[in-house]
Amino acid sequence: MVSKAKGELRKKLLSKRNSLTEKQHSSMGEAIKQKLFSCPRFQKAKTVAFYLHKGSEVNTKNMISEALLLGKEVIVPVTNDKITFYRFTSFEDLQEGKYGILEPKTKVQPSKSPDVIIIPGISFGLCMHRIGYGKGHYDNYLGKSFAYRIGICYDFQVIESLPRHENDQRMDEIITEKRIIS
Repeated sequence: MVSKAKGELRKKLLSKRNSLTEKQHSSMGEAIKQKLFSCPRFQKAKTVAFYLHKGSEVNTKNMISEALLLGKEVIVPVTNDKITFYRFTSFEDLQEGKYGILEPKTKVQPSKSPDVIIIPGISFGLCMHRIGYGKGHYDNYLGKSFAYRIGICYDFQVIESLPRHENDQRMDEIITEKRIIS
């Protein structure tokens, strides 16, 4: 029953997210970036894990560029059977991976585990849980990680409560263009 409810929610919210204009993506993404970079946990972090956006997800390119300018070590995922993070070196050193998501060609180990991890989602709940694409990769990684978890999404993707599975992991914060939920 949880899978069916999650599937219906995924379909509805992806359709809405996919209908945003480039201008909407850009302005809302910039507002999310400003809120993220003002967060004390993010400011103190030395190593930050970002996702490389795909499709209509919140674009992380400017966030990654600015984090690098601030002297942070940026790491990004390579996803096969599980997520493994590698040091981000440049946008030119990316190739399409297993799920059509960009990932580093050069696999450079990070100096340490992330202090903060920026997490994508199709939906986040005020319960601090998320719905992703259904493969469980982030939940499996987060189950073993001590990183501070920040989910980013557009405000319409936040709903009161989500159907959830026992393996679903909670966020520490959720950031949208309108608010920070913690």
